[in-house]
Amino acid sequence: MNAPAPEPALLFPTFDSLESAIWPGFSIAVFIASAAIVDMVVILASRWKLVDLPNLRSAHALPTARGGGIAIVITMTLATIAVAIRWPNVLLPLLGAILPAVAIGVVGAIDDIRPLRATVRLAIQIAAAIAITAIVGPIRSVALPLVGTFDLGSAGWPITVIWIVGLTNAFNFMDGIDGMCGVQAWVAGLLVAIVGLALWVPPLMVLGACLAAAVAGFLVFNWHPARIFMGDVGSAFLGTFFAAMPLLFPETLRPLVFVPFVLVVWPSIFDAGASVVRRIWNGHNPMVPHREFFFHRLVRSGVTHGRVSLLYGLLAAIGGVAGVAMLLPEVPEWVKALMPLWLVVMPAALAWGVESRCAKVGVLAPPGSVSHSPSSSSL
Repeated sequence: MNAPAPEPALLFPTFDSLESAIWPGFSIAVFIASAAIVDMVVILASRWKLVDLPNLRSAHALPTARGGGIAIVITMTLATIAVAIRWPNVLLPLLGAILPAVAIGVVGAIDDIRPLRATVRLAIQIAAAIAITAIVGPIRSVALPLVGTFDLGSAGWPITVIWIVGLTNAFNFMDGIDGMCGVQAWVAGLLVAIVGLALWVPPLMVLGACLAAAVAGFLVFNWHPARIFMGDVGSAFLGTFFAAMPLLFPETLRPLVFVPFVLVVWPSIFDAGASVVRRIWNGHNPMVPHREFFFHRLVRSGVTHGRVSLLYGLLAAIGGVAGVAMLLPEVPEWVKALMPLWLVVMPAALAWGVESRCAKVGVLAPPGSVSHSPSSSSL
């Protein structure tokens, strides 16, 4: 009788021993590295005059360095390489996610220095989304509690491309006040880590923790009053990379994780989507910078940057908790079935709260703005 083939040696110890301390330490190192790079960018941006000057559309009053998101791009690229070395079986999917995201980050860096045409940016984003979908695979089905699994069939490809391009722009649009994009990305990173732990997908658990750490390092310098802005280099990269993350889960788990991922980024999707609808309704170009987002209106109504960013982070966290609840076997099925309804309830509550406060303090609504009823607010 032949002896069984020996198991391949692990490059690191298992999570039952030393590795349970290695990766948390690695996440701390990512945080420190991100903060250090941002600090260096602040200095260099001042010397090279890479600053945002206040204008009529600005939410800041002083010249502020931009491009701090490059720290997130660098640290997450290195973290992804480390994860690929540890788990070589997911090397191709990781490369299929990180390389197009880095390409989008590079385009964003160019746009931060010399603005590109919106059509050029959109074409590159679509190309990156197609590359991710081709390498990693599309969203083939979506699972809902009590309802079952919806097979998307041939629609999976275009839905995946739209998801990636849409989230890329949503994160980009939401980088409008101090801490806004960073806080939501931090919450999203934590969700990836928690979902990776709950479903025991260690590469995603580590990547999520590193993403949260990288963003936290940036937020040290981006909290109000910000010393530096993320810029397109960071916001577009984050949107693309996060959109690719549910595709990195094993094929059998992808239907389960897609809705939780949507739930945690719903504030970005809703506010950006409502803005696009409003701009098109008014005959304006939705890709042109403006101050018609709900978070802009809250700031104009007298709420500080920090409180608005924390509010959006809290709303994202509520969505994330609902998403995680959908994955836990201990949660009753009827409770899980209610979780996706947050995609209607929370947007309606946000729109009503913002409009109520603005009406109370006398902040006028954007001309021709669309109504925000429960049936139309889950964009």
